[in-house]
Amino acid sequence: MIGPDQAPEAAADDARNDAREQAAGDATDQSLQAGDDRPVVLATHGLTKRFGKLLAVDHLDLAVCRGDVFGFLGPNGAGKTTTIRMIFGLIFPTSGYAEVAGHRVPGQRVAALRHLGGFVEVPAFYPNMSARRNLRLIGSAGGEVNEQRISEVLDMVGLLARGDTKVGGFSHGMKQRLGIANALLGRPDVIILDEPTSGLDPQGMKDVRELVRELGKSGTTVLLSSHLLHEVEQVCNRAVIINRGRTVIEGPVATLRPREEAVKVMTGDQQKAFETARALFGAQGVSWDEGYLVVRAGDEGVPELVRRLVADGVAVRAVVPAVEQGLEDYFLELTQSSDVDADRGERAATAGETRG
Repeated sequence: MIGPDQAPEAAADDARNDAREQAAGDATDQSLQAGDDRPVVLATHGLTKRFGKLLAVDHLDLAVCRGDVFGFLGPNGAGKTTTIRMIFGLIFPTSGYAEVAGHRVPGQRVAALRHLGGFVEVPAFYPNMSARRNLRLIGSAGGEVNEQRISEVLDMVGLLARGDTKVGGFSHGMKQRLGIANALLGRPDVIILDEPTSGLDPQGMKDVRELVRELGKSGTTVLLSSHLLHEVEQVCNRAVIINRGRTVIEGPVATLRPREEAVKVMTGDQQKAFETARALFGAQGVSWDEGYLVVRAGDEGVPELVRRLVADGVAVRAVVPAVEQGLEDYFLELTQSSDVDADRGERAATAGETRG
C-alpha cells in the first residue's frame, strides 16, 4: 500500500518544489478536460522510464476522467507496473511526469498522494493483527483514522464480519479485498489497483471484479491494471492497451472490440441455416466452428438472422457471442503489430548509428 510517508524524496524536497510548480500544475489541471466535460483527475505526460538500454515506458500519455473505471491493459512486461510506480512516486521517471488532481509527480508527490489510494502488485499486511487493526495502523500514517470509516470500508469490501480476525488466516482473495479497503480509507479521488485478481481462484476473481464494478457505480474513479482483456471489458468503461511501454489503442471499451463481431449459431438444421445465413451475409460472412455456424452479422443483423431462420422453419437452439476468442485474437494482433513496429524502429535507429 502507498502512503505519503513512503516517498523516496524527502518531504522537504516536495515542499521546496510546491511553490515552483503549483502555478503550472493548477493551469494544467484546469486545461485537462475530457471530451464529455468531466475533469481529468489522473494523467501522464510523456512519461518515460529507461533502465539502462531497456526502454520500459516510452513517452506515455494517459488521461483518466473523474468517475472512470479505466482499464490499463497490456501483456505481462508491457510497462504497466513501472508506470504505476512512477505515478505513486516510488521510482523517478527518466522524463515526463504524472499529474494527480493538479499535483505533479515527481515534485509534489506528498500532495498528490493525498488524492491517491491503491497498491502495487500485492498488498502487504501484518499477519498477526486483525483486519481492523491493520487499517488503523496503516491508515494512521496519513493522519487521524476514523473508526467509523474503517467499518465503512470493511463493509464496502464485504469484510465487516471478519474485521476482528487476524489477517494471517485470510485467503488471498480476502487480502486483495482488504487492500482495496485500505485504498478507500482516505476517500481518495483515484484508486489504482495493480492486477487485483492475480493469483485468485475463479470465485475470488469474480468477487473482486464485482467489487470494482460496484465502486464504479458509486462514482469512485479506478485505474485497473490487468493483462486480461475480458476482465477489462467486464468492469471498465474506458481503457488503453499498451505494449513495450507505449500506447497501442485507447478509447471507450466498446471501441476496442474488433469491428466485425460474430455469433455462434446452433439450429435443428445446420445446413439449411448455413444457406440462409449465406444468403443474408455472403459467403465471407459465414464459417464453421466445431459444428456451430459462425456468422459475422453485427448487432443489427442478429435479430434479422433469427427471424429469417424461424420463417424458413429452422429451429434455433442457441445464438451466443463468438467475441471472446475474437477479442483475444484482436489483443494479440494489436500487441504483436506494435512489437513489429518497435523492432523496425530499433533496427532503423541502429542502422542510423552505424552509418553515422
